[in-house]
Amino acid sequence: MGNVNRGLVALLLATVVFFALWLVALKPSSKSNGSPSGKSGLGQFQSDINAAKGVQSTVNKASAAATGGTTSPATSTPPASTSTTAAKSSAATSTSTSPRSGKAVGHTRTHVRAQAVKLPSLDTPAARLSAVQSALKSHKVLALLFYNPSAPDDAAVKQELTTISTHRGAVVKLAIPLTEIPSYTSVINQVPVNFSPTLVIINRAQQAQEITGYTDSFEISVRLDQVLASATTAG
Repeated sequence: MGNVNRGLVALLLATVVFFALWLVALKPSSKSNGSPSGKSGLGQFQSDINAAKGVQSTVNKASAAATGGTTSPATSTPPASTSTTAAKSSAATSTSTSPRSGKAVGHTRTHVRAQAVKLPSLDTPAARLSAVQSALKSHKVLALLFYNPSAPDDAAVKQELTTISTHRGAVVKLAIPLTEIPSYTSVINQVPVNFSPTLVIINRAQQAQEITGYTDSFEISVRLDQVLASATTAG
């Protein structure tokens, strides 16, 4: 507590000395030579000014001792650049506008979906038979799968058949349940169906060949390509 009192006493003494010197040395005299710039008599008070600076240093030290810390010159933080702030604000709120209408232009991406060609429904025995007869009259290549709907292998071959290309309508592919075989005796008289599944391929000359048991899309495609190629060569 005594240290704080001595510091305050030193601060008060330094302040009194500073103001005394200021009144004597720094306050402009009313008997100056009338120079408008006031710089002509500065040289004679240079020593007093230096002494005043020394007193100011003493005051600063006494103030630091009284407060128990150090003093540092205050620094002013310059305001944020208005141009930078304006640029950020403009970037945040700017929108592209159409030069003609002045309306905001948005970049949109249009997805065009190709419309699937809806094939005639072949979900009845009569419709399937009619489709086969029509294909034979048009001399198209047929891929007819006779299958058991309840057998896993048969269902798998049916799924493979759906992935086969129709070669732009030159090939007609169709899955026919075994219960409808009596309606196709005249069509498959060359290759009787004795197993399930059986895939019957009929060329344009109405000559038939078959693939019995499980088969995949690759083998089916190879067989159809051979049939189509032989038909082109013969033509």
